Amino acid sequence: MCPSSDSLADRTDDRPFPREAGVHGSVYRDPQIFQRELENIWYKVWVYVGHESEVPNRGDYVRRQIGLQPVMMVRGEDDQVRVFYNRCRHRGNMLCLTPKGRVDRFVCPYHGWSYANTGEMLEPTFDEGYDYNLSKGDFGLTPLARQESYRGLVFASVASEGQSLDEHLGAAKEFIDLFMSLSPQGSISLNAGVQKVAYRGNWKYMPENSLEGDYHGPFIHKIAFDLFARRSGLDVSTLAAEEIPDVIRSLPGGHMVEDYRGAPFKPSKKEPSPARVAYTKAMRERYGEEKAAQLQSTMAPLIFVFPNLLYLMTHIRVVQPISVDRTSCSYFPAMLDGAPDEINQQRLSDHEFMFGAAGFVSPDDIEIMERNQIGLQAKGDDWLFIGRGLHRERDMPDGGRSGMTMDETHLRGFWRHYISLMGEGV
Repeated sequence: MCPSSDSLADRTDDRPFPREAGVHGSVYRDPQIFQRELENIWYKVWVYVGHESEVPNRGDYVRRQIGLQPVMMVRGEDDQVRVFYNRCRHRGNMLCLTPKGRVDRFVCPYHGWSYANTGEMLEPTFDEGYDYNLSKGDFGLTPLARQESYRGLVFASVASEGQSLDEHLGAAKEFIDLFMSLSPQGSISLNAGVQKVAYRGNWKYMPENSLEGDYHGPFIHKIAFDLFARRSGLDVSTLAAEEIPDVIRSLPGGHMVEDYRGAPFKPSKKEPSPARVAYTKAMRERYGEEKAAQLQSTMAPLIFVFPNLLYLMTHIRVVQPISVDRTSCSYFPAMLDGAPDEINQQRLSDHEFMFGAAGFVSPDDIEIMERNQIGLQAKGDDWLFIGRGLHRERDMPDGGRSGMTMDETHLRGFWRHYISLMGEGV
């Protein structure tokens, strides 16, 4: 799966396993492949930009990127959220330099051209030097070709044509709905700050690593899992001890899921706090007894929405490629609207414990991914094997496939979709 430009001329396909179970190492290290990914993936498909709660007030903006192209998400004076390219229409200088802020107007620092927060050009500077036929309407900020949202998640696409966001998300919407349902109001807010990390490795490591923690967890996260069980009362050790069907899911479109609804977690033995009792009551009122019990007796699904959005336990994670061997990620703790403050404070505490800069999970993952990038400089045997569970995966009604707890079914789905966008020869 995926030969590359750094080896096509002098190699044959000598994989000692089924074609679908192999990934060629060059897709993680070849700069030419990275450039093609930008054009064929990042500048073609829907890409997650941000959440509407990040710009709650008129004039609020956040600075983001799609591939290597700078963009900004802005809530205008008309209360509409828009995504614009982050560049002045005069000479192309960036308008937003800070990660976030609030403005009545955007003023270019280079020559002072200004724009309304709804995108219209207000005025060029020294306009007496321009022809009277210059139309301000021709020089507004450029919006992304397409923009849509789902459950407050804002997506945009550089390409003017392509499938709708609804088609892109497809079966992933069921799992997005599930993690949103952890909130008694059915919505989340990303207003608790952001944690930024960078690693010396390819962007594809992040979704691969993030959605197969059941397999590598017993090895690099064993201490973290044990300590988390003591803190939370939720024992995740059974995931490694048992092979549970249909936990691992590949969805059409390259999306990946770990669905824990069928996993037999040991119930917490801790006495619920008053805040937990109030949260349970609010959940029952919103969703009914049965669904509320299900939501609180297991972990919410872990989700990857191709190509850059993850939901992992406590937070939204956004993947941002920098180069073939450099990646940046932003972690946004997800606060549950309508939940007691103590519940959200516990989520923040759990986030710091697992994913913080001194946490017990994320730093180990970063180290492992950087070692992967170094290891793949060795080209003696360049095929990587992702065949676990291939013989037993099941076709699902949504068009995806399912596997058991530690299978690599979802990784194979990711790569099938990757090839459909990049082409067999990559």
